[in-house]
Amino acid sequence: MQFDFKNLTESKKLTLATVGNLWQKSYKAILVILLVVAIASGAYIWRKSLSGGQWSEEKKQEYLNAQNKGVIFKEGDFKKATEDVEMRKKKADGEQESIKDIFKAY
Repeated sequence: MQFDFKNLTESKKLTLATVGNLWQKSYKAILVILLVVAIASGAYIWRKSLSGGQWSEEKKQEYLNAQNKGVIFKEGDFKKATEDVEMRKKKADGEQESIKDIFKAY
């Protein structure tokens, strides 16, 4: 078996040239088709996510049960925090010192 490498390179050049010419002639149409496909698929996914939001009663109840277990109000800690905030506010209001007016002529 003998291979003719000269003929092989010429056929590759011919194939690349053919593909290049085809691309030059139709690249705008190909890009428009890709754009339309991307927009259509995005619209389909968006519409599916909007319309697929219905939950069954069982799933709603499961979600509500999970939420009720996760939230516990700690009233003692809340009162401590509010007292601390009030104490800091009173301390900040009482500690204001008179500042010399740098624009006043002495």
